[in-house]
Amino acid sequence: MMFSRQNLVVAICLIAQAVAIPILEPRATVGKYILGQVSKPTVVDNDKAISAFPDLQRAAKLSSAAYSGCIGKAFDVSITKTIYDALTDTNGYVGYSDSKKTIAVVMRGSTTVTDILNDVDTTLVTPSLSGVSFPSGVKIMSGVNRPWSAVHDSVISEVKRLVAKYPTYTLEATGHSLGGALTYISHVALAQNFPGKQLTSNALAAFPIGNSAWASFAGSQSGTLNRGNNIADGVPNMYVSGIYNFEHYGTEYYSSGLATTCLKCQGERDLACSAGNLMYGVTAGHFQSFGIGLGLAGCF
Repeated sequence: MMFSRQNLVVAICLIAQAVAIPILEPRATVGKYILGQVSKPTVVDNDKAISAFPDLQRAAKLSSAAYSGCIGKAFDVSITKTIYDALTDTNGYVGYSDSKKTIAVVMRGSTTVTDILNDVDTTLVTPSLSGVSFPSGVKIMSGVNRPWSAVHDSVISEVKRLVAKYPTYTLEATGHSLGGALTYISHVALAQNFPGKQLTSNALAAFPIGNSAWASFAGSQSGTLNRGNNIADGVPNMYVSGIYNFEHYGTEYYSSGLATTCLKCQGERDLACSAGNLMYGVTAGHFQSFGIGLGLAGCF
């Protein structure tokens, strides 16, 4: 793999889990809900953001379980298939929740050197996946395309099996960090392979994975894609400027871990949310998500 100097800096940051340098973007005034200041952030419909918190926290628990290697059960989800590819070290699980009436695809974040190499492999490639029609110009980073492509067919096959068994259940996808970045593409894969099925995805602490054509295409899919980000997390600010200019898609929710701090943000780079925290890379806030310590929540 070829690395630019900027990629190497990001890799060192990820390996060391250090507080990284700020991005060169202006910081907005973040409101009293986060920093005790008087002014309110520019957000829309904060009541809906607060009401969304329980589902985002549940997604964080399911994502945490992916780090724990849960077998049989991950909170309310009964695991029917463990996702694993040795070459790309892609991990996660597929299962169903009788209480939520959903079929879930959950991807694990980075824990190994192979994962970190995927995190920083920003070479843009044209994706090709069974059941997905990508328009011309769509490009995503190789470090996300390669691991998802390795497990795509087996994931879709298991979801098809579960849809046949539970035809009234909705679909959901989630993951944290690299798992959140993989959720960006799993959302599209599920939307395209299961048209007409209700789909909600929660990409937690994800970095953007592709160009503007990708973001436009992904954002046009049926279903709902939420971006769940924690205060003081610099990972969502990776690759958004400079030589990359990758773009997020979906609706961002930003929180310090309590429902009362949960904000529904405007657009993809709301400076009252993660775009304005002046952080880049793996910072201390990256290891918390909606009040859940990633990898610490267990399986039940």
